[in-house]
Amino acid sequence: MIRRAALIATLVLSTPIWAQDGGFNDDLETGLDEIIIQPLDEGEQVGGFGAGGLSLEDLQNLPNDGFQQELKDITTEVQENVVSASGATVRALDKLTGQVTDLTLETGGTQVFGRIEVFLGDCRYPEDNPSGNAYAYLVVRAQGDEAPVFSGWMVASSPALNAMDHPRYDIWPLSCSTS
Repeated sequence: MIRRAALIATLVLSTPIWAQDGGFNDDLETGLDEIIIQPLDEGEQVGGFGAGGLSLEDLQNLPNDGFQQELKDITTEVQENVVSASGATVRALDKLTGQVTDLTLETGGTQVFGRIEVFLGDCRYPEDNPSGNAYAYLVVRAQGDEAPVFSGWMVASSPALNAMDHPRYDIWPLSCSTS
């Protein structure tokens, strides 16, 4: 019993000494502990993806070993063309009372909901699908405050992507007015 107590005491007392040890410092003679930074010679090009090196298509045409197969799965996204609308419908929620109101805003117009003012800077929708997604640029101010509570783009299909952070009110776009 005394031996066990002595062993535990030794381990407990020696732990802080081990914790203060600098650790393993030997680089095993690999030279990896030295980094040499040299400027490029004049006119020397830096190779690599995106820096005058191979294009994505060139990388995809390389032999299929290792990570080259992974590059075949890269897809690119086509950005849809959007058109500005004359206005938007924005839904407002008063979290305290539970009141939900749809606000119809003209571009450049402001409407008051409770103690906030909602300004619509622009509303854009897909050119080929007017009833599709809506992208609204909103500026929301609390009445009497100069600094906006929210200023930025909101996406109707993903309102949480760039949500307004207010303790009482919530705002999100529903659709753009196309007429």
